[in-house]
Amino acid sequence: MATEKGIAIDQVSGTGPNNRIIAADVEEHKAKPAQVAAASPAAAPKKAAAAMADLSSAAYEDFENSQIRKVIAERLTYSKQNIPHYYVTVQVQMDNLIALRGKLNKHSTSKISINDMVIKAASLAAVNVPATNSSWMNDFVRQFQNVNMSVAVQTDHGLMAPVIKNTNLKGL
Repeated sequence: MATEKGIAIDQVSGTGPNNRIIAADVEEHKAKPAQVAAASPAAAPKKAAAAMADLSSAAYEDFENSQIRKVIAERLTYSKQNIPHYYVTVQVQMDNLIALRGKLNKHSTSKISINDMVIKAASLAAVNVPATNSSWMNDFVRQFQNVNMSVAVQTDHGLMAPVIKNTNLKGL
């Protein structure tokens, strides 16, 4: 978006999570003539490739597991597989969220769903509590920097669960 508008991305201040640049930041930024020259189309692919390389190299961090954590994991796995479980459901008051959605949709070019808001809230919660965005890898725990979410969607071909990558970096 910045390249299309002739804006050098490093000149835009981010207002998204962790000061990330979101679409609104680019839309509100006023490009100066010097910035337009610096953001030439020839330089854009190189900058985009470098940004993607930085993102992929810092995609996760590994933390070594202690012996006690391995034992705890084995016992929790046994418990989950062999002991009956029950699940609790709760009712949630959604009036304020629905009202907010209505206000946002008055000013949005695309319609925002309740599902969109739940996905965004869950992804930001995963950023705030990084341990919830981790995978057990036997000898270590892999803690991811970005949040990918799978969403179950009913289609004519049955239930599908596409993965939405980097939900913590996307807007509503």
